Amino acid sequence: MKRILLALVATLALAGCSFGSVASAPPPPAELANRTVLDEQAALAVELAYKATRLAGETALDAGLIKGDTARRLADIDMRAYSAVLAVRAAYRAGNAETYTQALIQARAVIAEVVAATRKGT
Repeated sequence: MKRILLALVATLALAGCSFGSVASAPPPPAELANRTVLDEQAALAVELAYKATRLAGETALDAGLIKGDTARRLADIDMRAYSAVLAVRAAYRAGNAETYTQALIQARAVIAEVVAATRKGT
């Protein structure tokens, strides 16, 4: 009888508990692995985009299509783009999703500037 009464009291006590911490449980391993792969792919895409735009800019400079002030402006933008790529790498290593997302957004914007400056050419 004591066991039944104890079980009843325990059930009533647990009925008032909040299980909010269960909602904040980590995602399943497969979901976490998928996110990691996507993060790696995004970082790789930024790296490759930067390398492609840098190569296009260097080729345009070597061909004499970009000169003077535009060449200096392209060099400045390229340095900012490289810094943005380094920020993406650092944020990925840190594992901070918010910083990583912001770094990706900034890198894409600066790489787009490099593309635009390379297209204008003069």
